[in-house]
Parts: sequence; C-alpha cells; structure tokens
Amino acid sequence: MKCWTVWLLMLPVTGLVGCTGESLAVEDRQERVLEGADPDAVLVAAAQILQREFGRAQIDRSNRRVITLPAEFTTDRESGTVRDVYRGKSTMRRKAEFMVGRRGGVTVARLRIDVERRDTERQIVMRPQGERLGDSPGQQSAIQADAATTGEQNAVWTRVRRDRKLERELLDELREHFARLAADSEVGDNTPPPAPRPPGSKPAAETNP
Repeated sequence: MKCWTVWLLMLPVTGLVGCTGESLAVEDRQERVLEGADPDAVLVAAAQILQREFGRAQIDRSNRRVITLPAEFTTDRESGTVRDVYRGKSTMRRKAEFMVGRRGGVTVARLRIDVERRDTERQIVMRPQGERLGDSPGQQSAIQADAATTGEQNAVWTRVRRDRKLERELLDELREHFARLAADSEVGDNTPPPAPRPPGSKPAAETNP
C-alpha cells in the first residue's frame, strides 16, 4: 500500500518536470518552418522586415543572425506599473533577435521580441545615496554622481514581457513572402515555351505591314 502511495505522489511531479521543459523550449523563441527557402535569402528578407519595424539592425551573416537596436515608444497601458491604472505615460522599447538555420533538412526561422520599460526616474527616487568617507552628507552633485556618463548610459531598463503578437505577425509575413516566391517559381516552370517559327520567317515585331 505504501509503495502505491509513493508512486502516485511521484506522478504529478514527473508530469510537471516534463511540461516545464517543453514550455521553456517554446518560451525561448517563436519559430516558423520555411520549406525550400534558402537560409541566406531568409536572412536578407528578415533583415529588411526588422529594419522596417525597428529602424536599425545589426546583421551577422556568418551566424545568420539579426539583432535590432531598441526602438522606443510611449504607452499608457501594459507597462506593468500603477501608471496603467490612471493612464499615465510610460516610455518603453522593443528589441528583437532573429536567427535562421537548417533543421531536419528544412529552413527554420526563429524570432524573439522583448519589451522593456524605462525605470531611470523610479531608480533615482528609490536608490539610497551612497557616500564615501570624508564626504559631506548631501553635498554630492549630479555631475559627481554620474560623472563622465550620458543620460542613455545611466538609463535603467526593466524587462516587462515578450511581444508574442508582433513575433507571430513578422514570422507569418516572412513565411508568406517565401510561399509566394515558391508559387511564382512553379508557375514560371509550368509556362510552355513559345512555338517555333517556320524556317525563313521573321519575328512578329520585324514583319512589314
């Protein structure tokens, strides 16, 4: 009886571990299979789409990878703060990482888009003022606190969520692009060649009226 009890107790744990492993694989990046597509061509097309959405991107051709520079936007919702309650404005940014490769004989495109919130102001309010021995309390200037740095270097960004909706939209656009190319290629291959001209005849464009 005791053995059966132990075995039953272990079942939920085993199932939980298996599901967790699968979910982690799904959470990493969304992906699409692009059968018949050349990985290098996919990389170029994906870079164009991401540059359109994010403005600037770094292309690593040797590793078939695209990383965008963060694109900022302002929102009054989904910031993960109390500001969403009263529709207060939050500065956010998106950044994307795209990879393409071969798996099982097919081309696989993978994309991840993270959304971050600018928390610089909140960090300044919440952080204690560190002081060195010999400093006069409360006498440290802003220049001393952030010497030789820019506002962007001092910015604090907090990861909020994944933009899975945009991931799906861009991956679907990429897949549809190569599906159209494949369909156009098949139509071109099935077009019959022009009928041969009789010996001595001229092309239609050269025939005298």
